[in-house]
Amino acid sequence: MRKRTVRKGLRLLAVALLLLVLGTFYSQQVNTIFALPADGATEFVRLALFWGGMLGGAAIIILSVGLVQRSSGDEGIRLFPAVLLILIMTALFFALFYRSLTAPPSQKPLRPGETLII
Repeated sequence: MRKRTVRKGLRLLAVALLLLVLGTFYSQQVNTIFALPADGATEFVRLALFWGGMLGGAAIIILSVGLVQRSSGDEGIRLFPAVLLILIMTALFFALFYRSLTAPPSQKPLRPGETLII
């Protein structure tokens, strides 16, 4: 096992998970940070999901190549921080997913000209 290659694959997988989290749960916040138009926000979600999937697939390939190859003096490389990052990102994704299912629906602000009927 080449620990350096495995670590690079794990880091790439963490970036893919970050893109998935940003695209699924924080797209409105990214929209306000970068002042994207309405169709830009939709495009951001599509691109985040696409590149998250592409980077995740590439990370799996890099990980499997690193696991199959013979070691070449990578004893000083630590894999625990990268594995811990992946576990934290996965737990964050599932916590946000659970919260999105159980949270009450948010109230949409009134548009100009609308009235509140009680």
